[in-house]
Amino acid sequence: MFNYINFNPMLKLINVFFALSLIFAISCNNNSNKQSSDNKTDSTNVSTTNAKLEIIYFHSTNRCATCNAVENNAKSLLEEGFKTQLDNGDIIFKSLNIDESENNALSKKYLISYSTLLLINHQNGKEEVTDFTETAFKYAKNEPDKYKELLKTEINKILNL
Repeated sequence: MFNYINFNPMLKLINVFFALSLIFAISCNNNSNKQSSDNKTDSTNVSTTNAKLEIIYFHSTNRCATCNAVENNAKSLLEEGFKTQLDNGDIIFKSLNIDESENNALSKKYLISYSTLLLINHQNGKEEVTDFTETAFKYAKNEPDKYKELLKTEINKILNL
């Protein structure tokens, strides 16, 4: 008789990983915490900037608590630690909903299909993109101080501060 449970331990591990991935994806994309429309931005101004650093948070319409923490803690850090750079335009922060058609061009440009935090260093007409998503989602909700410190370190490195 065939016993599936004892058949292949690697198959069990793959199934568990798949199930956890599916749960995470569903929780991030189907949570009823919707971001208000006051964060809408015109994506046509994003790629033609004179800023040294452009921070873009791509998100979907429906957002989980972690998705909101990534954005809110990044904004908080920028207001607390980089107010001068924000005010003089050296740093620009944008929050873009990937579900809105006006953001399709940037989503395609950076190959975005889910919540993503990018730090884009503009130097001599060239872009150097740092994907900070993994770190952001690892710490933003449960260890916001650590998230802010790591983000601050990366920003300082990009701006040579």
